[in-house]
Amino acid sequence: MYDLPENYDINKYDRPSVAVDIVVFTARKSPCESYRHLSKPMLSVLMTVRTEPPFKGMLSLPGGFTVRTETIEQTAQRKLLEKTGVSGLPLSLLCNSSALGRDPRGWIISCGYSTLVEFSKVKISEETAGWYDISLDYCETGKLTLTSDSGAVHTMMFRQTGEKNEIIDNGGIAFDHAQIIIKGVAALQNSLKDPDSVFRLLPTEFTLSDLQMTYEAILGRQLLTPNFRRKIAPYVEETGRSETGAGHRPSKLYRAKKRDENF
Repeated sequence: MYDLPENYDINKYDRPSVAVDIVVFTARKSPCESYRHLSKPMLSVLMTVRTEPPFKGMLSLPGGFTVRTETIEQTAQRKLLEKTGVSGLPLSLLCNSSALGRDPRGWIISCGYSTLVEFSKVKISEETAGWYDISLDYCETGKLTLTSDSGAVHTMMFRQTGEKNEIIDNGGIAFDHAQIIIKGVAALQNSLKDPDSVFRLLPTEFTLSDLQMTYEAILGRQLLTPNFRRKIAPYVEETGRSETGAGHRPSKLYRAKKRDENF
């Protein structure tokens, strides 16, 4: 063991509480308008409703406080299971939130984590959590809207200044979770240079239309199909199968190429 400095007293130093917040993204398909229309996927985020003060009754990300017997990563997995019923997802560090006054209970630093999951591979506890579809609008002022399956709407307004986002309206989201969600979406958008992240949102086999619409849901804008297919071609391969049960001409099914085939 290492010797401590003489007269060292940890109680001389301020010690914050440490919490975790987890952003879980998936892509869910909306109902078809008719049997001839493609069902468009929507980028969705997993949210909970707070059951105690502060911000009781408000929407928040799943999360909670760390304890001495756990690493921060273990706390994130435990809180995700407790708050949503979801377990075993790979988590990546998204950000550290330490703004003064971010939590009315005191000096609390939060480690934000994010993850992606294919919708059919996860089952949530619907009593404590729910999926909220994300819609994006990048005009003069950025707008990110969350919509629940019941029709509840929360609209966050923000102003982009360089790489930072200034929150103008948090949309009734607890703590600074609006900021964390916006950071999570921005990080996901930045990851699209490599399609591996998008593949995590899709089943093993998918159509090129599904892949393109998932990109569009993340970016909040439409893409030119010929350009998209040309750029994505090195990363996918045909399976030799076509989708079944479609109300339109069946499309070919593709899968992601193995990593070593792309490089």
